[in-house]
Amino acid sequence: MYVKIISSYYGSVLLIGRTNAGKSTLLNFLVKKKISIVSHKRNTTNNNIIGVYNNDIYQIEFIDTPGNIFYKNKILKLLKNNKYDFILFILDKNKWNYIEDNFTKILSKINIPIILIINKIDQIKNKNILLPYINFLKKKINIFHLFIISAKYKLYTNDIYRIIYNNLPKKKHFYSKNYITNQTDQVIIKEIIRENIIKFIHKEIPYLVKIKVIFSKILLNKINILFLVKKINHKKIIIGKNSHNIKLIKNRSEKNIEKFFKKKIKLNIWIKIK
Repeated sequence: MYVKIISSYYGSVLLIGRTNAGKSTLLNFLVKKKISIVSHKRNTTNNNIIGVYNNDIYQIEFIDTPGNIFYKNKILKLLKNNKYDFILFILDKNKWNYIEDNFTKILSKINIPIILIINKIDQIKNKNILLPYINFLKKKINIFHLFIISAKYKLYTNDIYRIIYNNLPKKKHFYSKNYITNQTDQVIIKEIIRENIIKFIHKEIPYLVKIKVIFSKILLNKINILFLVKKINHKKIIIGKNSHNIKLIKNRSEKNIEKFFKKKIKLNIWIKIK
């Protein structure tokens, strides 16, 4: 009897770039799951977030880094174990200053294939700037492959998989088939809720709210959340006129949590002045 042996491929991919370059949006797309908060606020991602893409043959570990790691010592510390198979260096349109310079000075000295991604193509009105910009980039860094994409609108993003797939080493999968992220259930719940606070409550207030999970039993379909705020005025803004804001936050968060965990959830929210 002939048994076909299917090879397995595994690799680790590091995402780096300035704050708000679109790393979290791209990570969510690549993992096919929303595991990282997306916000226009600086430094929303504060720790490395691991997301794993799985199928029967390929397993890819994607690591999203904080946007504030652009100092040389932090970049060197991140890269010192040299365990990555690829680096996705994500640029915010044609923005370039000392942040990108710091990245390229380090990246030009390491022996890891660099996939350069110019993100937010949808925001670049004058496409004529792209060719000279690309020529400028090629002088700065050795590029394994270059993509011009919009992570937000999923424009020209699928080919990123093809390049990674075709160059992954044959290796046993490191994670179990159902593993998705290093984020705990409670962290994911809090991130989903915070993203909806950001969406429906503008200004700085969303970043002044401490979210506390006081009860979370996914199996029991019930989650209780406490918002801790410092001022009565903040509480009033979050609740909104006729409870408009808090209803929006609750209903959207409930749907997002249900989508992530694929279970019906009852979300309860209380607000307390600490």
